[in-house]
Amino acid sequence: MAVLLLGGLAACTTVEDAPRGEQAYAIMPPPPAVGLDYRIAPDDVLRIQVYHEPDLSLEDARVDAQGMVRMPLIGAVPVAGLSASEAADVVAGRLGERYLVSPQVSLFVKTAVGRRITLDGEVREPGLYPIEGRLTLSQAVALAKGPTRLAATDQVVVVRRMDGQRQAAMFDLGAIRKGAAPDPEILPGDQLIVGLSRAKAILGGALVAVPALAAGFIALDGDN
Repeated sequence: MAVLLLGGLAACTTVEDAPRGEQAYAIMPPPPAVGLDYRIAPDDVLRIQVYHEPDLSLEDARVDAQGMVRMPLIGAVPVAGLSASEAADVVAGRLGERYLVSPQVSLFVKTAVGRRITLDGEVREPGLYPIEGRLTLSQAVALAKGPTRLAATDQVVVVRRMDGQRQAAMFDLGAIRKGAAPDPEILPGDQLIVGLSRAKAILGGALVAVPALAAGFIALDGDN
């Protein structure tokens, strides 16, 4: 079992026991500052500008599987795991070592592959969706063209990796649409599963309720 059971106290439950209402909302972190915390990932596409050096600038520089971006003169530069400003400093440092005097470099993430969510279950167009800026649960469901006619809109499971483990909470999309419940923020990497029956099939069985998480998500059994 992948979940550490605190003090040996835990109970196997089904997805119906995912926290709802106030308990589900309690685990949502404050909205992050947009863009400030994003770390460059493989397959991201970058715009790199070296001021007054158009031949060294790149409009669509893709980060390779090793986390490198290839530039004229300096070759492969490691950028994965860095913020845009940190990556710009690394590029400037490499250029300044041998080729330019006090180079000024700006770097912008044009396509952030790491900022994606998964929409599954009873939605019209399930799949992976890139996100830009902030996104709420109702907006996320709209990306997939909304729920199907068979969807249980009061049973929208949000799966999120927290502290290295997948954990889940359930929200009522119908109440959110009516303004009767807050519209929680969805974060990059989240998985949304609309409709309880479909959620059971996708999550593949039991959940484990950890005492320390009683006011928030519940951990998913069997995840490594």
